[in-house]
Amino acid sequence: MQLVLTDPAYTERLASFLTSLGQRTIVSGPERLELDHARDESEGESARVELEIYLRVWHVLYPEAEVALS
Repeated sequence: MQLVLTDPAYTERLASFLTSLGQRTIVSGPERLELDHARDESEGESARVELEIYLRVWHVLYPEAEVALS
């Protein structure tokens, strides 16, 4: 899964936030993060739902930092 931020100033903060929650993140560009996800489709969907919950919390903490999940 990839995350794309509209403001590169938040990339490292988001990576640290997700890492603190047990997610494996790789900064793949100034506005991009890549996350490991399960190979099994059902586990992948579960991981996506979990990530969406984390991103909702992120949005409360940083409402000006827009993130798109792809």
